[in-house]
Amino acid sequence: MTSNVQIIKLSSGEDIIGNVTELTLEGGRMLQIEKPCYIVMRPKPENENEYIVGLTPYSPYAKNTTIPIMPAHIVSIYDPSSDLLNEYNRRYGSGIVVPDDKVAAPAPKQIITG
Repeated sequence: MTSNVQIIKLSSGEDIIGNVTELTLEGGRMLQIEKPCYIVMRPKPENENEYIVGLTPYSPYAKNTTIPIMPAHIVSIYDPSSDLLNEYNRRYGSGIVVPDDKVAAPAPKQIITG
């Protein structure tokens, strides 16, 4: 199964990250999110002007790890930063780490002929 880890912003203001797929039930469409987690921000203890981002399970008491979400409750869907994606994959997903968004590609080598 192909991983499609995305962030869903709900109309309640919550941000949820997980593997998102589209589902059709009785003619209606909805999204389902596998292993969903809240994205939680809190101030660092030593500096309240800086924040720590954490992940916590969205539905810890659900029998299944795949949760349906009605489209009417979705404000936005977007791709996570590589740091957040790596942390999610390490803790809840595939374990695959992707390169950092901020790492610049090396300059191409020049070949001198002559």
